[in-house]
Amino acid sequence: MIIYGTKAKLLKSEITSDTRPNCNTANSIQMNVFQRWAHIFWIPFFPIGKTGVSQCLHCRQVLKFKEMPASLKLSYDNIKAQTTIPVWTFAGCFLIVIGSIFFYISEKQKAKKVNQWVLSPQKNDVFHIKLKNDHYTLYRVNKVSGDSVYLALNKYEVDREDGLDDIAARGDTAYDSAQEGIAKPFLIEMAKEGTILDIERK
Repeated sequence: MIIYGTKAKLLKSEITSDTRPNCNTANSIQMNVFQRWAHIFWIPFFPIGKTGVSQCLHCRQVLKFKEMPASLKLSYDNIKAQTTIPVWTFAGCFLIVIGSIFFYISEKQKAKKVNQWVLSPQKNDVFHIKLKNDHYTLYRVNKVSGDSVYLALNKYEVDREDGLDDIAARGDTAYDSAQEGIAKPFLIEMAKEGTILDIERK
């Protein structure tokens, strides 16, 4: 379940020189400016504007912005113009950007590793394979002989890459007893095409 919603925090509070029509008391109106933001799991993601209320310190009457007379709205606008949007209200956006950068770097490093290791496969290497039907499976290197690599193909497929851990957890019995010989240049081509997503080496 995704928990989301909006919150608000007081940014600025100031006593204005306006006279409250309700009790005709001067210099008793406190103007409060609040910053509103959207959150997901209580993490601020982005600001969604400011709002304000006025409160008479004499008669305690509270007015929302829409309820304020024109003079109070002008005072509110002047005070609001002095407040800036807090940087932390963009925290969620910053986290997404940082996460995207780390993911990009990780994928680049993984691709570099695959391109290096596929040149010299070793026994028990496990290849993460993307099939043509957009499913995923595992190939295990049983033997390397000259220019040929002998692979045991996994019996199972999943429809998401992160499901490969479930296949791996099934152990050696998940692989066919028969093995398939593939030339190293063909494996290199598979890596270039993006068919080999990752290689695990023990």
